[in-house]
Amino acid sequence: MKSLPALLLSAFSFSALSLTTDLGKLQFGGYLENKATVNISPNEIISDVAQTRIEGYWDFGKYGGIESHVILTAPLQPLDPFETLREGSVTDVLFKQLLSPYMEALGEFQSSAELLPVSETTINRLIKYLPYSTFYPSDKVILDRALVKAYFKYFDLFIGRQMIAWGTGYAFNPTDVWNSKSPLDPDAPKVGVTALRLEIPLGSLSRISIVASPGRNIDNSSGGIRYKTHIAGFDFSFSGIRLMNADRQILGLPAKMIYGADLAGQIGEVGVWAEVALNNPIYSGMEYTDFDSCYLQADIGVDYTFTNGLYAMAEYYFNQSGKKKATDYITVDLINVLVGDMSGLARHYLFAGLRYAAVDRFTFSAFTLSNLVDHSVMLIPSVEYSLSDNISLELGAQIGVGDKEKSEYGGVTPNIYLKTTGYF
Repeated sequence: MKSLPALLLSAFSFSALSLTTDLGKLQFGGYLENKATVNISPNEIISDVAQTRIEGYWDFGKYGGIESHVILTAPLQPLDPFETLREGSVTDVLFKQLLSPYMEALGEFQSSAELLPVSETTINRLIKYLPYSTFYPSDKVILDRALVKAYFKYFDLFIGRQMIAWGTGYAFNPTDVWNSKSPLDPDAPKVGVTALRLEIPLGSLSRISIVASPGRNIDNSSGGIRYKTHIAGFDFSFSGIRLMNADRQILGLPAKMIYGADLAGQIGEVGVWAEVALNNPIYSGMEYTDFDSCYLQADIGVDYTFTNGLYAMAEYYFNQSGKKKATDYITVDLINVLVGDMSGLARHYLFAGLRYAAVDRFTFSAFTLSNLVDHSVMLIPSVEYSLSDNISLELGAQIGVGDKEKSEYGGVTPNIYLKTTGYF
C-alpha cells in the first residue's frame, strides 16, 4: 500500500479536471468512503474500512474511448464476517461443517508431525487466502475497470474489465450471473468482469449483447447472449448463459446453463419488474440436453412514490433450490450462497421497505429482508444526512430477529454502522 498516498494525491489533483482536446474529452472523478461498524455482541467486535475509488474516462467521440476505475481498500480494523455469527446458529454450524474436511486433513498432518492439533482459528486464517474467499476484507488495490471501447457502424465492442449488469430486480437478480449480490446491501457497487462484450443495436429500442468471459481454460470460461427490446411500454430481455469459473471448480460445483427473461415498466403509476431464470447444472456424465437437475429462480417487485415523496417498494424472491424447512439447511446451501448461486438458504424471501426525505437534507429509510421459511427477519433502518452535494453521512443498523439457533437471520449479531462518503 506504499502507492496509496501517491494515488490519492493524483486523484485530488485531477478530480476537477475535465479537458476537451483534439484527441477527445478527458475526465476524472470518484469518491472517498469510510465505514465504521460496531457489532453488538459479548465480544464487542468493531471494524473500520476506508475506501477510495478513482475513475478516469477518455472519450474519443464516435470512435470509442477508454475507462479505468481503481479501488483502494484499507480495513483499519479488519472484520472476519464469521465472527459476527452466534455460536450454534444455523450459519455457524454449516460453516464449521464446511471446514471439517480441512480441519481433519490438517489435524492428521500435524499429528504425523507430532504437532498440536490444528485449531479452528488456524483454519480461518488459511481459507481467507483461498482464491474464492473474497468475503474477507484486506488491504488491496483493485483494478475495477480497465476498458477499451470501440464504436463501429453496426456494432460496439468493449474489451477488458467492465461492469455487466443484467436483470431488473433490486434486492435479487437471478438472471445476473456476472455479479454476486447480497440482498442485505442491494445498493453495493457491482464488481467489474474481465470480458469481451459485443453490443449490436437493432433500432433505437432493441439490441443484442454477446459476452465472453475467459477463464483458466475453455472449460472454466463463461459466456452469454442477451436480447433486449421494448414492447407496449415495457422493457423485455431474454438471455442464455453458460457459467463456469475457477471458483466453482475449487468448490466442486459444475458448469451450468441459465435461461433467463426479465421485464420492467409501469402499470398506471406503479412500477413493476420481474425476472425468471431456469438453471441447469451439468454434472459429470450429463449432456447439455439433460434437464434432470434444473431448478427455477424468480423475483417480482412493485414500487410507488406518493405525492408527499414517500417511496414504498416490495419484492418477492422464489428459489427452488432453497429449502422448504429450516431443519433441511445443509452445507451445500452455504456454498451456493457464497458463490452467488443463491441469495439465501431458503426457498421464499420478501424484501420490502420505505424511504422518505422528511426534513431538508435528511432521508429516512426502513427496509426488511424476511426469510418466509424459518420466519426470521433482518431489519435494516438508516438515516442519511447530506452536508452538501458532495458529502453525506449515513447512520444505519442491521438487526436480526428470529430463532438464534434455527433461523438464518436470527443467528446474526446486530450491528450499527456510520458511513461517510465524499465525492470528487
